[in-house]
Amino acid sequence: MDIPFILDFLQDLQQNNSKLWMDANRDRYQQARHYFTELVGFALQELQQIDPSLHGVSPQECMFRINKNDFSKKGEAPYKGRMGAGISQGGRHSSYANYILVLEPYGKSRIGGGVPNPKPEHLELIRQEVDYNPGELDQLIGAPAFVKQFGELRGEKRVTAPKGYDKSHPSIDLLRHKNFLALRYLSDEEVRSPDMTSRLLPTYKSVKPVLDFFNRAIGEEHLR
Repeated sequence: MDIPFILDFLQDLQQNNSKLWMDANRDRYQQARHYFTELVGFALQELQQIDPSLHGVSPQECMFRINKNDFSKKGEAPYKGRMGAGISQGGRHSSYANYILVLEPYGKSRIGGGVPNPKPEHLELIRQEVDYNPGELDQLIGAPAFVKQFGELRGEKRVTAPKGYDKSHPSIDLLRHKNFLALRYLSDEEVRSPDMTSRLLPTYKSVKPVLDFFNRAIGEEHLR
């Protein structure tokens, strides 16, 4: 796989984000997508060592389209300017927590995991788990390996406490989350370096206990 080729293509796409340019560079896009498919396949092989639930999952099931959705505003750039994958049992659109792999130029590439877009019922189940097991998630995101890789748990938050929870709750900061993201951002130099792929497994190992917490909270019967 040629990861620098992907980044070069995405840089050019961001500077020329139009259908006309993409049509003229379709072969480059297909080559970049091929290399990204190989990278996601490599990540899957690495992850299968620590997460058996990913056996049988294909790279194509995990990869997001580069096109923006059909509801983009008139005049908006039609392409995302990045290549991304949400790796989980059932693929990118499953309700399981994702291992995240995104290549995006100018220091916005990121690896990690989380629950980017939980359904309302799944978000409530996660909040219940935080409430029922006080301190457990705080302990997981405070683990040295997690802090070293990600610093902190990110995500969009409510301004106030969610309904049913007191603002003085000891885990109120976690309860206010609307989504949950543990992300390690990589510079373009790190992405282009020969040891880029060696960063994947240590990062995913650090986030796996947190993803296990989310999946346990949602529960097998709710994940479909």
